[in-house]
Amino acid sequence: MTNMKKLVLAITALLVTGQAFAQSIDVQVDPDIRVNVEAITEAAVHSAMSGWGDDDDDGSRYEQSTQEVEIPLTKPGERGVLHVDSRNGRITITGYDGVTVKVKMIKYGKKVEKSASGDGMRLISSGGFNFEASEYNNEVQIENEGWGSRVDFEIQVPKNFDIKAESYNNGHINVKDVSGELDVESYNGPITLENISGAASASTYNGAVKVSFAKVTANMPMTFNTYNGNVDISVPDGTKFTTKMKTNRDIFTDFENFSLSNPKPTTSKSDSGRGFSVKYENWVQGDLNGGGAEVTMKTRNGDIYIRKM
Repeated sequence: MTNMKKLVLAITALLVTGQAFAQSIDVQVDPDIRVNVEAITEAAVHSAMSGWGDDDDDGSRYEQSTQEVEIPLTKPGERGVLHVDSRNGRITITGYDGVTVKVKMIKYGKKVEKSASGDGMRLISSGGFNFEASEYNNEVQIENEGWGSRVDFEIQVPKNFDIKAESYNNGHINVKDVSGELDVESYNGPITLENISGAASASTYNGAVKVSFAKVTANMPMTFNTYNGNVDISVPDGTKFTTKMKTNRDIFTDFENFSLSNPKPTTSKSDSGRGFSVKYENWVQGDLNGGGAEVTMKTRNGDIYIRKM
């Protein structure tokens, strides 16, 4: 199926579900049954996007090629910053006991043909790498601009690094064993931050957000958002923060010292002084171990978990 056909299917699914909910229909339903409209939309979007390089399951037609580069730092041993931007491919970042940034690229391309086809032609290449990296004063920039070919990044950085990572299609992002400030964003894929120290913000449209902290920087606000998937945060016992949470599903915690507070509505008055409105937006507020910096957690179609490490 071509990408255009898949895109049409995705738009059709969105229109159908939107029209269905726009109608006023009196139907008796079981309140325990969850109608997962977002999952329907997710499937349509995934179908539309699947032709853009997510081919790791099709070993019969696709093969991998790799390239590796090592990027020296201007000030080895001092804190650095990594900016990585990928249009099509997964990003894995791991902290290690080293003083350079090591990058491994894995490109997915069509398999080279050993024999000719009916017209006498055979495939010898589906293109090379589209990659650029630079470093200045311990700030490293890595970018993959190619949309058509999937390229996964496996990156090793010194543990005392700040991270800013962004990915679009096939956008799974994993960060592990890093101490610093993390800002991670994906459009189509889950985000996993494991054994991190410091502060983090993570946002994706399609996938779960799962974060485990070895240590949390005090008084630093953080945000964890997704549209489809759970938000699952694990922090050490004794961590203090104030939560602002929003979901159409449920919220869970295994902390005993977690207290909920009444959310405050949003109010407004008209400029003329003759009108007034008040609005509650499904937010749930609470304090962990007495409260602290604000941590926002939001999902449209998933549960929220706050766990004790």
